[in-house]
Amino acid sequence: MFALNIDCLNAAGTLDVTANILNITDVPTGFDFQSLASLEMVTSQFNEVIFACAIALIPSNPRFVAKAGQRVIMPTGNDNHLSIAVDNAIDSFCLWGRCTQPMVLKVLESSGKVLNIHTDKAFRWPDSSETALLPLQILKLENMSNIAMIELSAKAPFTIEGLSV
Repeated sequence: MFALNIDCLNAAGTLDVTANILNITDVPTGFDFQSLASLEMVTSQFNEVIFACAIALIPSNPRFVAKAGQRVIMPTGNDNHLSIAVDNAIDSFCLWGRCTQPMVLKVLESSGKVLNIHTDKAFRWPDSSETALLPLQILKLENMSNIAMIELSAKAPFTIEGLSV
């Protein structure tokens, strides 16, 4: 089986707490999203993972990116949903991104059976400021076995700043 770890405080990096909003900066980069072209469909550009319904871009809304000009991955379409097929040889998975709502992580085995659905309802959300950087959500899977697909969704648009396996 696998272990799910939501880690919003123990990221490798610097914590900056201002206006009662937790911002995590200098998170390890994982896959190099900067190597993707803006508006490039993201599929099999990275070893060990295959994306579906994902596009690379530089967000026009500064709330979704820690550094100006930073390239991220977002879902295509209006359903705020993307999928990531994972190689069965990987043992751990870590994804970090930003959203105004909790991101929902659904973990499936190769037969399509849902192993777990998780959302972090205890996450500290930003105040009503329309200019504040959204908090970083970090979702980790460890001791993975029988996991073939990870589906990520939210009730609002989201970005993925980084992914490592």
